[in-house]
Amino acid sequence: MHTRCLPALIFAAASAQAQPMLVPNVAQASDPCRVLAPGAPSPFTQEAFARGVFYYIGNPSNGYATAAMGAASFADLDLDGDADIVCVGEWFGRVGVYENDGTGHFIDHSAGAPIVPSGGGVIAGDYDGDNDLDLFITVNPGTHVLLRNDGGFTFTDVSDEAGITGPISNGGGASFGDVNGDGWLDIYAATRTGPTSLGGYSDDPNHLYINQGDGTFVDMYTQLGLTTGLEPTLVGHFVDFDLDGDADIYEGNDKGSFCIERSNYLYENVGGTFVDITAQSGTESCTDTMSIGIGDFDMNGWPDLYCTHTAAAPGNTLLLNNGDATFTQSAAAFGVDSLALAWGAGFFDHDNDGDLALYVCDVVQPDRLFDYQGAWPAVNIAAQMNAHSTGHAYNVSFADIDLDGDLDFLVELIPGNVQLYINHEGEKRHWIDLNVLGTPPNTHAIGALLTVRTGQHQQIAQVLAGGNTYRSQNELPRHFGLGDACRADEIQITWPDGSSRTLTDYPADARYTILPPQQLGDGELDLADLRSLAASFGPVRPGTEAFDMDGNGRIDRVDLARLVDCIGGSPLPR
Repeated sequence: MHTRCLPALIFAAASAQAQPMLVPNVAQASDPCRVLAPGAPSPFTQEAFARGVFYYIGNPSNGYATAAMGAASFADLDLDGDADIVCVGEWFGRVGVYENDGTGHFIDHSAGAPIVPSGGGVIAGDYDGDNDLDLFITVNPGTHVLLRNDGGFTFTDVSDEAGITGPISNGGGASFGDVNGDGWLDIYAATRTGPTSLGGYSDDPNHLYINQGDGTFVDMYTQLGLTTGLEPTLVGHFVDFDLDGDADIYEGNDKGSFCIERSNYLYENVGGTFVDITAQSGTESCTDTMSIGIGDFDMNGWPDLYCTHTAAAPGNTLLLNNGDATFTQSAAAFGVDSLALAWGAGFFDHDNDGDLALYVCDVVQPDRLFDYQGAWPAVNIAAQMNAHSTGHAYNVSFADIDLDGDLDFLVELIPGNVQLYINHEGEKRHWIDLNVLGTPPNTHAIGALLTVRTGQHQQIAQVLAGGNTYRSQNELPRHFGLGDACRADEIQITWPDGSSRTLTDYPADARYTILPPQQLGDGELDLADLRSLAASFGPVRPGTEAFDMDGNGRIDRVDLARLVDCIGGSPLPR
């Protein structure tokens, strides 16, 4: 007996034949909750070579940096539930592709990857709606490259047929996002006009490639109201700064120290076109911006912006979001202005205490890790946590590579091998990870907003493909530290199309796969599936979360009754 009721893939998640996307995290929910004993700080350990990541950026014969600068990103390329690594910028153009074996150790697949000379940045998103993550690589110089994921860590260069054309003299950072709300992922790609690192002058504009839904893109940067394309833009990101459900853009420009010629720019998305609201929002950031970090640093429920700068005044910029389309420059008050040459930067909860720390890559001094310790200003604890890389660091990205419930991170050095820092401090506190799925073609829910509440404490995060770093990308599942809380009291997910779900009473210390509401009613069901649901009675746990149709954190007779209703009132299976 079959009927259309719940997606078949839900039930596959609980079987040995599960689709890779829905294989639950090996970390399991702890119920009853374990007792915490934080003790003395447990520093990070740098383990790139020990875990199989060998990727050198720079000229191996003389140590000079590549002109492209390079990048190192996390993305689950084989959809098996763990973060793989992609690196670009190697001297001979080899793209580094490293498969995570599920334990945080890596298998090198770079031999079969395409050659991309002068690769400068790499982001991952499902541009064609087929569920797997494709790669977009910016170059400096050359032509940007779009790589279609064909499975098995093989890729096809589809740049020409997709309409990704060049040449590009001085490519910067990039970001995936849905500009017009049609579900297809568009691409923002920054271009730094002005003198190039190889000599000469670049007058290439920034690009906004709009996805046509047929595998092709049309560059519509100026047509959609973006008027500052001929600036020395190093990085730009999609970010929903006003939490209205669409992808706004924040551009970071180099050589804007005194705002005489330029500044950074904030563009509000208004119905798929962009309006420059920089002046009224207070987001000028008169700096030589190299990176933009995105996160709710002051914990007021709105995403803030952090811009790195050279060693010149006024230092790095922290733009705190006031929630009314205005921002307040607060770097000095929060202790993160720091007059040093800084590049990549990103927010992450390094110790699972429920608030964000800020990691800043430096070129001429050790990197910094700014931690909120109950009052501002934040404290630099990088040396104490062995997180102070002393090379010329340009990029940082974050993921839980070993699935132990805390965020590890990659640092890209030039020249040098990428550095992989393993987290030991976060293991001492509780956490929850949310792998949010979307409806095709936006299968990974890029742009979704997540809110997690424990007691009176509330955290937000957005699913970003690119953003919160320089030219790299963090893994897509969103990570929340819960401190000493044994469960998340309430989880709210709002998808880019406006649909939402509210989940309550979810046990800590697990990664959950969250389906959109549209998929809770489109699949095949039989009595064997009903028995599987009945066997899952109790608190929700990884592998059963898709049965929690009412979102109350338990699989119970209410959920079972809803399924029985779907098959015409058949009696409960016994």
